[in-house]
Amino acid sequence: MKVDGLRRVQAVVVALTAVALLAGCGSGAVTEDSAKGTASGRSNDGPLNAADLENAAVTEADLPEYTFTVFKQGTVLGSKGKPAKPAACQPMEDIRLRSPEPAPTAAAARSVHLKTDTKATDITLYAYAKAADAEKLLTRVRDAAKSCTGYEDDMGLTPTVTALPVPDPGPADEAFAFKRESSGTAHWYRVVRSGSNVAVFNWQGLVTHKIAGEAPDEVITTQLEKLTETAGTG
Repeated sequence: MKVDGLRRVQAVVVALTAVALLAGCGSGAVTEDSAKGTASGRSNDGPLNAADLENAAVTEADLPEYTFTVFKQGTVLGSKGKPAKPAACQPMEDIRLRSPEPAPTAAAARSVHLKTDTKATDITLYAYAKAADAEKLLTRVRDAAKSCTGYEDDMGLTPTVTALPVPDPGPADEAFAFKRESSGTAHWYRVVRSGSNVAVFNWQGLVTHKIAGEAPDEVITTQLEKLTETAGTG
């Protein structure tokens, strides 16, 4: 009887080992997409929510030589004021006021500058439920630049607007750039779409400065790489 009992125990152990091996084989099949999701700390499925978008924004760990000011996060960071005149320029004013159309499902923003310099780059991230909505934002700004050369903004200023050469979107899908200039000071904007997400970069300077308009490439590249990795759109 003792021998039979021992045999039963051995049989059970063998059976359990086989089940464990089969389960291990099943869970070990990791696709490229699931690996991306694990690496970014989220699933690839669905749009980014507010927490995801905040995780997609650059931090001191990504740019240790920079000082950060983190703004509030939410659905919309700004609000519309008086309508732009002419109305064709409204998309530019919406970008300035952080109140884009279509309205995003989540938004996050921060300002960064080198610890050795005070010139800052503002970064605003928008998440949309679908890529088509993000595309609409780019289309509105791009189309507006064709006819908008200047307007009266919410503050009563009358800046000029100039479309700039189309920048390389890097790891993202598409990009557009324009300049808003008033009283010798210019604001440069770069609007970049990655899947259903949009990143807006804005920096300013004197028009007469020798490096006026020079893009903060390190900030832009680092942010776009992190956004595409987090969203799984890279």
